Amino acid sequence: MKAIRLVEQAEQAVFPLICIFRDEIDIFPAFLDHYRSIGVTCFHFVDTGSNDESCNYLLKQNDVQLYSVDGGYPQANAGVDWVNRIAREYCQGKWTLVVDADEFLVLPKTDNKISLTHTTHLLKNELAFALYTPLIDFFSDDLTAPPVAVNNLAELIATTPHYVPYSNFKAKGIRAFPFFEIRSNARSKISGVSNYFVKSYKIPLVYWRPDFQYIRSTHACTPVPLSDRCGHLFHFKFRAGFKQRLEKELKNPDRMNSDVYRISKAIVTNQKSIPVHTSDLRTTGGFQGSDWLSQDTFAGDWKNENHSKAYYFELLNHQKIPSESYLADNLSRLTESFSWRLSRPLRGYLFSKGVLRHDHYPERLQQDHALVDQTIAIYESFWWLITGVVRLPVAIYRAILWHKLKGRRRLK
Repeated sequence: MKAIRLVEQAEQAVFPLICIFRDEIDIFPAFLDHYRSIGVTCFHFVDTGSNDESCNYLLKQNDVQLYSVDGGYPQANAGVDWVNRIAREYCQGKWTLVVDADEFLVLPKTDNKISLTHTTHLLKNELAFALYTPLIDFFSDDLTAPPVAVNNLAELIATTPHYVPYSNFKAKGIRAFPFFEIRSNARSKISGVSNYFVKSYKIPLVYWRPDFQYIRSTHACTPVPLSDRCGHLFHFKFRAGFKQRLEKELKNPDRMNSDVYRISKAIVTNQKSIPVHTSDLRTTGGFQGSDWLSQDTFAGDWKNENHSKAYYFELLNHQKIPSESYLADNLSRLTESFSWRLSRPLRGYLFSKGVLRHDHYPERLQQDHALVDQTIAIYESFWWLITGVVRLPVAIYRAILWHKLKGRRRLK
């Protein structure tokens, strides 16, 4: 990651924001206007290979710090490694926003006040370190239309008025942090692809402590106490110009999950069904009239399922967080075993070519990386299947010894 332009106020910024992007010039004026209006004081943008005027536009902004990377988005854990690196340097001890360029965070409204200063004050009063938000897709009337430059959130909503109501989401409590999961089937219904539920929540606002890291995008992070309040993350991926951006991205894809592109193309083809599976802000009285703001729907479900504070207390009380020495020992034990050393050249080559995902090559991880503990567990089961031929003779030999041992015990 290379720094293109650094700004003096980055280290003193009270509310920093980090964003990974590529070719988002049509939405940047509205993006900057919105986040400045709620109190962001410095922007950290990481460009992953834009060909439009995005970088030139950002370089004209006095509160923007700009970086560039040459590919490697999948290998960088979908950009999370870059986010964590910037945050370790500039965001320690600060309330930090991490969002994509097409994501607009709408903060919870209390006492007619909407600002980061007010929201973070409320979070501190309830001893919460982060804000949980649903990710709500918005769709334009015509995805094949050319991009429309917008200057603020109101203009963007006016050109992208169809949103997915909470009634089109599947919500359930889960055993792992953050203990509540919502998935949307709107993309599935519009595209005509069955059984495709998109994970539709993020944790975009956090108080960045030394032991905090994102793990996979902003869907998952190291466990922290989450507020009982919640904001809403408006997602404008499916705005005007979507077909044009999709065709451009398919020439240089950076997502390992091919379903994303398959579903996106199907949505463009079947866009006439968008009004059937969404609500229209023009007929519901704006977002204020949506079911998202009803206390007996999402807000109530979230409060009932938010167990993050109790879980965090248990972590502190029982010291369940693995120590660095424990993680280092386990990582070394895994990567230096015979089967791993045997497969390392092949895995390393496939990883460098982008065939294997970031977590399929744990040799790249440092012992304090957020994925170490999880990767160890995954690979001890995943690579068991891959290296089964090598392990089979050993397993048979151990089974024979065990059988003989039991036979001797019977004789005694």
